[in-house]
Amino acid sequence: MLAPRPLAPLFAAVLTAACLLWAVPASATTWAAALGSGSHGESQAKPAPSPPATVSTVCVAPATERVVTVSWTAVTDATTYSIFKSTSTSTGSYSSTATGLTGTSWESGTLATGNVWFEVEAFVGTNWVSAKSSASNETTLASSNPECKVP
Repeated sequence: MLAPRPLAPLFAAVLTAACLLWAVPASATTWAAALGSGSHGESQAKPAPSPPATVSTVCVAPATERVVTVSWTAVTDATTYSIFKSTSTSTGSYSSTATGLTGTSWESGTLATGNVWFEVEAFVGTNWVSAKSSASNETTLASSNPECKVP
């Protein structure tokens, strides 16, 4: 019969769902991972993406509508973007307005009168999100012509 051995130096767990073998050495200070045969797993360490740059708004022509197009500079490896809107100030509270956007522009529906600012977030996959961008230029929406004006 074999004599019992301490568990720590022999500890190994198999993560069968991902076909990975994780092993903890006796010192327990370094981890090692090995892909199992036939696995297609991938491991990456990435910083959060940069926020979108140059966020701007333009009135949709003709300016007799309270509709704007928000556009921004693409972020490397971004898969989707989200838009946030503020109606108080460029540094005010922002609420989520649109999510899952795949391009670098978005057209609003008809907006309420007042001033609006927009910020954009970039997502790389589902796990990495950027900080919000700087606020867009102020857009003034009125009930008389022109209904949309970007000062």
